[in-house]
Amino acid sequence: MTIKDILEKFVGSLIDENAFDALSDELEGVLKSVYNMASIAVLVLAIVTAVTVVAVGAVVYFKKRDKFDAFKKYAIGICAGLALTAVVIMTALKAGRVKFEDGGMDNMLFWPIMALLLVVIVGAIAMLICNLFSKKAVKVAGLCTAAGALGAFIATMVVMAKYYGGIAEYYPHSNLVGMIVSAVVFMALTVGIFLLGKKADLSDTRALVYGAIAIALSFALSYAKFFSMPQGGSVTFASLLPLMIYCCMFGTRRGVIMCLIYGVLQAVQDPWIIHPMQFLLDYPLAFGMIGISGIFVERNVFKFKGGQIVGFLLGGIIAVCLRYACHVLSGVYAFADWADLDTYGTAAAYSLAYNSFAFIDMVIALAAGVMLLLSRAFTAQMQRSAAGAGKANSDDVVLNDEDDEIDKMLAQKEQKEQIDNSEEQDAEATVPGDGDC
Repeated sequence: MTIKDILEKFVGSLIDENAFDALSDELEGVLKSVYNMASIAVLVLAIVTAVTVVAVGAVVYFKKRDKFDAFKKYAIGICAGLALTAVVIMTALKAGRVKFEDGGMDNMLFWPIMALLLVVIVGAIAMLICNLFSKKAVKVAGLCTAAGALGAFIATMVVMAKYYGGIAEYYPHSNLVGMIVSAVVFMALTVGIFLLGKKADLSDTRALVYGAIAIALSFALSYAKFFSMPQGGSVTFASLLPLMIYCCMFGTRRGVIMCLIYGVLQAVQDPWIIHPMQFLLDYPLAFGMIGISGIFVERNVFKFKGGQIVGFLLGGIIAVCLRYACHVLSGVYAFADWADLDTYGTAAAYSLAYNSFAFIDMVIALAAGVMLLLSRAFTAQMQRSAAGAGKANSDDVVLNDEDDEIDKMLAQKEQKEQIDNSEEQDAEATVPGDGDC
């Protein structure tokens, strides 16, 4: 029941048509204002939480070093809890807006996309539960989840195609062939990126849990917007960083899957959809490209000191360029009728300029990521978490023995690096100077 239906029921006979429309628009504006105010609250909460965690973490690290490991666990738990709370509240507010809106894009497409996401979420929970019993049960649950997600995905595509049939007349310059070819090319590229990553157990419990946390954190941060573009897109408070860190920790193959899921989730938050192929380009495929951001760290391409940061930066730059290409092609082939031709001349030029917000968004994420990677404690925790993936079993919930083993491995690695550095310094000290004979 929309706002107009409710007003018609209670006050329809008491006011004239003009007053009725004005009151309806006012109430819809109130709902939108509440949603926008909640987004601002999430931005403030994200900034305050980040500053607090960094400040308290610095104090604990320098004053109570022995308590730092315990602090990290509490900090991760608090951040994950706040992120999940923000996701639930904002999704509920969005569902409320959709319920009371008078038709339109959100009303028709929101629920099919939500159904697709619920199938994935329920399937992931089922896989985690099955992991308590046997690997075979996990594989069965994974196959059932994949089948259910495929069915929900096809149903969503059908609904989107039906929606496009009703609005196609408003987009006379949209190029259906261009959308299809672009989507197919980037689907092939996504498969290629997936295969480029190292083989990994996609049903690993630790990787699934961390993936869920990364998606929740990224989704919550995506509501923390510095500004929004008029036709979709925004610059956020490093919303892609949790997913990029996840890709570095758990590999490209797992990262691509999590980024694809996140892309679908983005369509729930702020859908600008006119066609199934455009949906693929702007949401799952565009954000799926973020999965390549960890490829250089995963492959350990840069072995020198600081190589991890270089790999992270280079992977992030490639990821944002691919994401940008998806958005530009969508703008050219789907939204050409919205282009400001008076200023830019062509739809391609307008799309190139409009979608440049993606670079600003990535710069913020890369800057925040470099600050994290400069912390030895953070990088050690990354290695510890990634090294544990695939080794845990259902009986070792606490993973104390495993963590001890990983800590020893990391300590040995650090000790070896210190010895190598000492040997290099000794060798340099023994080299004769210019005045030596």
